Amino acid sequence: MERCFILELVRKVESGSYNDGQPFDDAIHSAVAFVTVVFGMNLTFNIGLARLNYMKERHEMFSWLINRPSVRWITRPNIVLVNESLWDDIGREKPSALAYWFDTEPAWEELKIIFDVPENELYHPSDDEVYPQNKNLQEEIEVRMPSEENENSEGESTVDKA
Repeated sequence: MERCFILELVRKVESGSYNDGQPFDDAIHSAVAFVTVVFGMNLTFNIGLARLNYMKERHEMFSWLINRPSVRWITRPNIVLVNESLWDDIGREKPSALAYWFDTEPAWEELKIIFDVPENELYHPSDDEVYPQNKNLQEEIEVRMPSEENENSEGESTVDKA
């Protein structure tokens, strides 16, 4: 049920239906309605809002953990590597982060989409949609871009090895 709720929120964000500065009400109503239809449960907006707040806490906690020095998060197979002695410090600072000792955040990718996406990146219309006059913009850029070979002052050709 939670997975369906999260995926519906992600769908709303990716479709451009939600902008960071706007209330998330429409997305919550949509996700609650979707879960109600799929599972036959009568969820309320307040329950949806509580779930969203809980997901935001999970997002903030896992983000805090994986951005700490000496903590490595490996996306595949989705594990967190931390020196065992560092877990003591983590537990003192944020006890609920210890939940990630044995299991990482299973919905991390989706939570990043819901909570991390800047407003200007929520919806990516093509250049043709926004600027119909610039349909060939990419081709123009490619024609104007210099090759990897640069001419030095003596006219010899050198290749950048950066």
